[in-house]
Amino acid sequence: MSSLSRVLIANRGEIAIRIAKAAAGLGIETVGVYAPVDAMSLHTRYTDESVELGDSSDAIAAYLDIPAIVAIAVEHNCDAIHPGYGFLSENADFARQCVAADIIFVGPQAATLELFGDKVAAKALAQAEGIPVVPGSETVLDDVAAALAFAQATGYPIMLKAAAGGGGRGMRGVNNDAELMAAFERCRSEALAAFGDGAIFAEKLVQQARHIEVQILADNSGQTVHLFERDCSIQQRNQKVVEIAPAPNLDVALRDKLLDDALKLARAANLTNAGTVEFLLDPASGEYFFIECNPRIQVEHTVTEEVMGVDLVEAQLQIAAGQTLDALGLGSQLAIGEPRGFAIQTRVVAQGAGTISAYKEPAGMGIRVDGHGYVGYTPPPQFDPLLAKLICHHPTSSYARTVDRTLRALNEFHIVGLATNLNQLRSILANSAVRDGDARTSLLSEIVQDFSAKASRNEALSLLDQQATTVTGGGRRAPLEKSTASGLTVPEGERGAECPMAGTVVEVAVDEGDNVSAGDTLLVISAMKMETSVTAPCSGEVTGLYGLVQGDAVGAGQIVVTIAPSADLAEI
Repeated sequence: MSSLSRVLIANRGEIAIRIAKAAAGLGIETVGVYAPVDAMSLHTRYTDESVELGDSSDAIAAYLDIPAIVAIAVEHNCDAIHPGYGFLSENADFARQCVAADIIFVGPQAATLELFGDKVAAKALAQAEGIPVVPGSETVLDDVAAALAFAQATGYPIMLKAAAGGGGRGMRGVNNDAELMAAFERCRSEALAAFGDGAIFAEKLVQQARHIEVQILADNSGQTVHLFERDCSIQQRNQKVVEIAPAPNLDVALRDKLLDDALKLARAANLTNAGTVEFLLDPASGEYFFIECNPRIQVEHTVTEEVMGVDLVEAQLQIAAGQTLDALGLGSQLAIGEPRGFAIQTRVVAQGAGTISAYKEPAGMGIRVDGHGYVGYTPPPQFDPLLAKLICHHPTSSYARTVDRTLRALNEFHIVGLATNLNQLRSILANSAVRDGDARTSLLSEIVQDFSAKASRNEALSLLDQQATTVTGGGRRAPLEKSTASGLTVPEGERGAECPMAGTVVEVAVDEGDNVSAGDTLLVISAMKMETSVTAPCSGEVTGLYGLVQGDAVGAGQIVVTIAPSADLAEI
């Protein structure tokens, strides 16, 4: 079916498994790579061959080692490399080095990656095509003075954004001069650490927005189609948590404009293979604005697959092999058809260190799980904590029934030994704005809600617990709400703030001797596309930072700051 015979998968985890399965379905052999810390990762068992990559000194750097990855592909007679998402998926130099080695890069051409890797240039192209963009700086901002001048001319609130980035990294919304001055260097340092480019630009912040994105496929002849849209408005700190296809309650005329503009931009940029054009929508005014294009497969591609009946990763491989959209039966919007029902994806992530002692995925009609967890697996803390993607589809036009199916599936998802966000996901799906299909990007930061809803009583899971107790000869191993790993000894009478995940310190927000309130940000940690804050567990005086500075590596559960509590202030 395809002229490709062997593909190297330059990624890990669930997306590496997803690519391996798609390749197998086309009769294509696969070669996987893995950092030493990933030797027990499930993706190494789904490829025909697996090759260790790099050494144990820097696990993330291993997956970013372009010469080593290309050399492995050449040595193992691979005729293509699929980069997945994250890591090198949008790296123009990687695409060029693949071509130089006579290896097909499964994705857009290097020039397209370069264009969309520069958010300022991408916005300029959109403007030239008559596509509305968020009012913003026309060039990158040299310093905080330039940012202040833009803010004063435009008016607050504004959003600072990394010109070379995406995925929520190097982004901060600010409401006044003081916040801007505090955030500018932080954004720049995050961007430099994440993308090797500290360039920052600014945009007017669209409040109460919906985040709508359009899936594009294009072949090497220039034929381009869309597979409708997804709603990615449910976000936490600019990171997507829940995605929906198609977008519920979206005006038909407005949807058509978004789809047309996405196609217009993709054609103007000579986009080939798969890409996603993203917009912000202001429901109050009906205005929409282009924000970026991601020239790769997205984490949330699954919901489009479910409602459109198209395997997007298979299509990527077939297009890379030279097949046309016509040959794939996708040559026109008429051939593609309309979305069938609704699909919802929820991202299940680890929230601390631990080893999975019991694991069972939900199953049944309209339930899909793309994951890489198993009993005995200890997720390496160096990477994005995504453990599984639960995708639920209902073929009818009832969005509410899709929400209900997703909630039931979440209640059947059984993970023991490792703290996860399953309770949070249940609470989000039960939120009235989410159930009404009216969630905004600000939802999770605005609502005052305890995201701790427990699963409804499930006799099947109770049986699993009982049998696990019998087999292991002990009591049930409870999920770890917090890792007990400790990098410091906490002096008697003081409290320690634990790092919720392993990563790199991108900001130290306090100094020793500072007085803080419960919930204040102490440090900001990042790992891959995930960023989180270490917050004060109580109010009091910071007694120890222990030499932590920007760029330091920290472990999940490590105590990184100590505080002497104020007796008269409540803890959180």
